[in-house]
Amino acid sequence: MSVPTTNLYDFVHQSTESNYRLYCFYPWGHKEFKNIIIFNPVEDCAAGTSRQTQWQSFITGQDVTKAIICHDQEPLDFDMYNDTNFKDNINDIFVPRKSDGWNWSETTIQNFTKHYKNLNLRWSVPNHCHTHWILLHSELNSLELQKYEDTGLFKGAYWWSHAIIARDWYRFAEHDRRLSESHNKVANWLVYARDTTGKRQYRKRFLDMLRFVNNVQLGSIDNDAVVTSNSSAEYNHEDHTKTNCSIVLETVFDNRIHLTEKTLRPIACGHPFIILSGQGTLKYLRSYGFKTFDPFINESYDLVTDPNERMLMVLTEMDRINNLPQSEQERIWKACAVIARHNKELFFSDRFFNTVKHELYNNVKNIEEPIIDLNLLKKSLLIKAKDPDKKRRNHRQFELEIYLHLKKRGNLDEFVV
Repeated sequence: MSVPTTNLYDFVHQSTESNYRLYCFYPWGHKEFKNIIIFNPVEDCAAGTSRQTQWQSFITGQDVTKAIICHDQEPLDFDMYNDTNFKDNINDIFVPRKSDGWNWSETTIQNFTKHYKNLNLRWSVPNHCHTHWILLHSELNSLELQKYEDTGLFKGAYWWSHAIIARDWYRFAEHDRRLSESHNKVANWLVYARDTTGKRQYRKRFLDMLRFVNNVQLGSIDNDAVVTSNSSAEYNHEDHTKTNCSIVLETVFDNRIHLTEKTLRPIACGHPFIILSGQGTLKYLRSYGFKTFDPFINESYDLVTDPNERMLMVLTEMDRINNLPQSEQERIWKACAVIARHNKELFFSDRFFNTVKHELYNNVKNIEEPIIDLNLLKKSLLIKAKDPDKKRRNHRQFELEIYLHLKKRGNLDEFVV
């Protein structure tokens, strides 16, 4: 998918007052070890240097710079980055970096893998010496986040990254007059289910049960529409003006709240919605100022813990509305349209943008300041001391001077090269 991640992470970098080195996944939506890159903020890029360079050269002091790892595109998956998977992918991780200036010898790499364990995402820079990294994520009620924080190597900071991306993707919807046109409806319910693999397998169950519900538009009205990796960044005006309500099948459907463009597309298009996501999703949306559709749509499903029961309640509500007299259905959809217009105005407002921005800033700021762990720095020095390459002597000497300075209770801000 083509996503302007450089602009997105420039936004993150500036919103956190440029106090951290950012690590993120590139391209958008990929999440292998080899996709973790060091993000070059625009002010750090030398003239003529590509913004898309996968790896910076290993600059002096990189491993003593406070770090944010941006895992804000996809749901967290702690086990994906365990030691076994790291060792299986070690060549994909280190070999590309060596060609871009990451000059560790095979001996050093072997020593790091021998002396370090359970670094998880920190395997991307195993010699990093701060007590913890800030893990920038986009999910709530997350057991996966708890696994990261239980290691002591990460502290989580939430921000709704998809809100900023979706405002960019769907920006024309704010001014698209076609979305305000009145059309005869082909169905009450609009359902997109473009992927049913991985964490999205629950959609297969939903689609199986959906066969017993009438008045459903499954997929786009446009028979010529081709689903590609860019489809998430697009909207079809007819889909939203010729149906009454979107059934949003979010990326994860357990007890996590991980809201993506799937939720924000109908909001941007002024379309009512029912969401299959974690318990409390509607309450969460209301906390930003969005309105939901109770009492016109029964939203008690949002209170239910069990995902399967939530799914059944959504299907039951769809069927209930389908069986109402036509005049009652029209009354419901007219009332819901008023709410949907409010949500669209809020989504494109400065108020919403600033709320998301300030939430990012505050959630990062409120995390305990990471400090250099002298034991980690000492371990890194001992491992690198065994590296025979003389070209890295200056860097080892630099780290040694930092270590001795800090051991004397010096402050890193006072350290002078």
